[in-house]
Amino acid sequence: MKMARIHFVYLLTLILAYSDSRTVDVGREDIEVIAGMVPLLGPKNLPLLKESEGGLAPGINDIQGGLMDKADGGLDIVYEVEKSDVTTAHTPTVSEFNDIETLDADEEEEKTVEEDDEDFDPDIFEGEGDLLLVMRRMYEALTSRLNLLKGRISTVEQTTSDILARLTDLDCSDLQTRGQKESGVYTLHMDHNGKRPVNVACDMETDGGGWTIIQKRTSQTKDVDFNRGWFDYKMGFGDVSSDYWIGLENIYIWTNTRHYELRIDLSDFAGVTSYAQYAHFYIESEDRGYRLHISGYSGTSGDSMGNEGKLDNFTADGMLFTTEDEDHDTSHEINCAKYWKIGGWWFNRCSWANLNGPYREPGEGDGIGINWHMWRNKEYLRTSQMMIRPTRNF
Repeated sequence: MKMARIHFVYLLTLILAYSDSRTVDVGREDIEVIAGMVPLLGPKNLPLLKESEGGLAPGINDIQGGLMDKADGGLDIVYEVEKSDVTTAHTPTVSEFNDIETLDADEEEEKTVEEDDEDFDPDIFEGEGDLLLVMRRMYEALTSRLNLLKGRISTVEQTTSDILARLTDLDCSDLQTRGQKESGVYTLHMDHNGKRPVNVACDMETDGGGWTIIQKRTSQTKDVDFNRGWFDYKMGFGDVSSDYWIGLENIYIWTNTRHYELRIDLSDFAGVTSYAQYAHFYIESEDRGYRLHISGYSGTSGDSMGNEGKLDNFTADGMLFTTEDEDHDTSHEINCAKYWKIGGWWFNRCSWANLNGPYREPGEGDGIGINWHMWRNKEYLRTSQMMIRPTRNF
């Protein structure tokens, strides 16, 4: 408002000064300057006009308008100005006028600064520290958004990896191919659509690794009972981190998808170890009794599964699987699994091997337990482990 008033006064002064010059020459060159005329400077310096004899003093519009036109008729109009008014009236000099302009400019600049100060929010910036604070907050916001995007990308990558694993990782050899070098427990998807996830133990060290363990007996075997019926042997049971049977159905899926080799590792209570490896191993479907096909023996424990191709009443090769509630062995007198209570196996009349028998320590029972007769005959074995891997030299 202050600057508006200053602008108004300044504008009015210019108008009145211009009006004064117009009143003196009335737009004509032959009119004499009226003596005693005081320039009109504005409301504060405007002279007081007294009533002259014969009428009222003319107003501003009269001076600029028709009254001055009477000068053409030889009328001498004299305005009496009170001495007090003349005395107080003052015509600014050029320097003073310039001072006024300078003052106005200074005030205008000051007003501009004041307006800028009013527009400036001191709560936003009061120094370099505030600028740094804002920049830091912007950086933190961008960092947070970037981390969020990274998290989403990581989730997509993990999901993609999981889908790829379900489509391609059939056994532990696939995990090894994709860079998994450590032995341990992993999850596989046997039907490739995630409905049947199977936890398995993988051996990534023995003979080049890539082995999928399908059966395992340890010194803690008493914690898992292997004397079970058909359904359990079909679907699998036990604890994959210790003693377990992977399930006949899973073995069937594996061995009918690829060509597999089988390795059996054994140890006795004296700590001696041996192994039997078969170059060809697969089983048929449940409708065919999960019939066993095994050949190509090599190793140190003897061939208790194929009897080195010399078929007899104890050879497992070619036999159907038998449990206590499903008798598929060749004996007409007994069910080997039920009679001896030695779990499920590919019994003939009965067999040279029985790795799913009851866990027993030396001196216990009648010698029927975990056996591999071609190596320790009727001595109990302390551990056994069966594992498969795609045949590398097929």
